[in-house]
Parts: sequence; C-alpha cells; structure tokens
Amino acid sequence: MMFFKLIRYDIKVGFASTLKRYLAALLLFPLMLLNFWLTATAVNNAALQNGDLQGVVRGSFGDLMLYTFGGMQKYIPEPGVAFQFPAFWMLLYLLLAYITLYYPFNDLEESGQNILVRSGGRRLWWFSKCIWNVSSVIVFFLLGWLVMLAGTLLMGGPMSMELSSGMQAVLKLNGSFYMSWVNSLALETMLLPPLVMAALSLLQMTFSLFIKPFYSFIVTTSILLVSSYYLSPFLIGNYAMPLRSDRLLGDGVNLTVGIWFAVAVIVLSVVVGEIVFQRRDILKGEQ
Repeated sequence: MMFFKLIRYDIKVGFASTLKRYLAALLLFPLMLLNFWLTATAVNNAALQNGDLQGVVRGSFGDLMLYTFGGMQKYIPEPGVAFQFPAFWMLLYLLLAYITLYYPFNDLEESGQNILVRSGGRRLWWFSKCIWNVSSVIVFFLLGWLVMLAGTLLMGGPMSMELSSGMQAVLKLNGSFYMSWVNSLALETMLLPPLVMAALSLLQMTFSLFIKPFYSFIVTTSILLVSSYYLSPFLIGNYAMPLRSDRLLGDGVNLTVGIWFAVAVIVLSVVVGEIVFQRRDILKGEQ
C-alpha cells in the first residue's frame, strides 16, 4: 500500500514539477510538423513537375513519425562530405533527458531525513522514481504521437504507418547506402525510440547517484552525439534511429538486438541504482 502511495505522490508531484518542460515539447513537435510540411510540399511540387507520381509524399502518419523520430542516415567520413548534425532529433531527446533529470534528486533533498519514514524504505523510493522516470518517457512520446496524429489529419494524409517512397527525398537520403526502401518501419519507429530513451533516462538517473545530475546529462548528450556520428550496434543511440535499421542498411542495427540491449540497460540501471542508493548517505543530499 505504501509503495502505491509513493508512486501516486511521484506521479503527481513529479509531473507538476516538469510541466513547463512538457509545454516546451508541445511547441517543438508542431515546429517539426511545419518543417515537414514545407519540405514535403517542395518535394511534391518537383515530383509533379517531372511527372513522377511515385515520388509524391502523401503525408501518412508513418511519414510524419519517421520524419520526427527517424534520426539520420549512416555517416561515412569522406573528403568534402560534412557531418549533417541531426539537430531536431538531438533536441527532442535532450529535452526528454532534461525532463527526467532533476526531480528525483530534488525530492531527495526536500525529503532528507524523512525519506525512510515516508517511503517505507530506500528500495521503494528508488523503484518509485524508476516508475516515474519511465512514465515520463511514455508521456513524452504520447504527446509526440498525438501531435503527429493531428498533423496527419490536418494534411489529409493516410492514417497508417505505410511510408511514401518520396520520403527518401524529404529525408535527403543517399540511396547508394540503402538496400531498398520499405513500406513500413512501424516497430522501429513506435517501439525502439521510447524503449531506448527509457533505458538512457534510467541510466542517467543511476549515473546521478555517482556524479551531479548535470554531469550525468552530459554523459547522455555524449552517448547520443557519438551514436549519431558512428553506426555501431554497441552504441545504444543507433537503435533510436529507424533510419539506421538493417531493413534499410546492409550493416544497420537490428530491431531484436535493440530491444534486448535497451531492456538490459533498463534492468542494469534499476538494479545498480538500487544497490548504490541503499548505501548512499542521504543526509548529504545531492553530491
């Protein structure tokens, strides 16, 4: 019973403390929609002028989702080829990492010596914060999906995850790197990004037991940045980029491997965090 009260408390207080950051997300997602509409309009005009009906972007739900959460294609360092920084993708996920950054440790400082009495134990406190963390990630993605759904309705696109072949032009993909264009990347787009970001958010929270939250945020930023630069199955950020899927790239990352990788990071973060928090001197508060 105490555990459920603690979860209810964290959901209520935690979301209230991060509300303004979610509002920032509600501003960012429509900007993504606007950018997609402008780019898709230019691509469609060019395709129609050339009589290429196959190259038209229909603006399906899958198109918008891939544009928002797709990440970037594989970068191959070559002379004269600049690294195209995935600014929107990075900004989205850094905003999410920031949303989940401070609340657990602000609550710890405010609770101080009363934490054991109120929560019934450190283990329950930690598990409750983990549940709040994952819930925050889910809410963030639900907001994004709802905005993309509304955008699909406004543009009159198909309510399906089927992708338009014209998305290759919208995303400025270099076709020589890709095996073939696929009809759908539903699981890669709907499942892996939330799962990977839940793993990174929990990992960030666990790191914050060793170092200050700000520095753990820097670690998260570094993981995402290095993942965008290097395509590797050992860099978890690649699995949050559907455009790096092995369904598109011969040496891309695999969906099943990504699921197990993320689950392993989640379990490890929760277990290690619980062990470390049991030994933490809570009277000192934040390090």
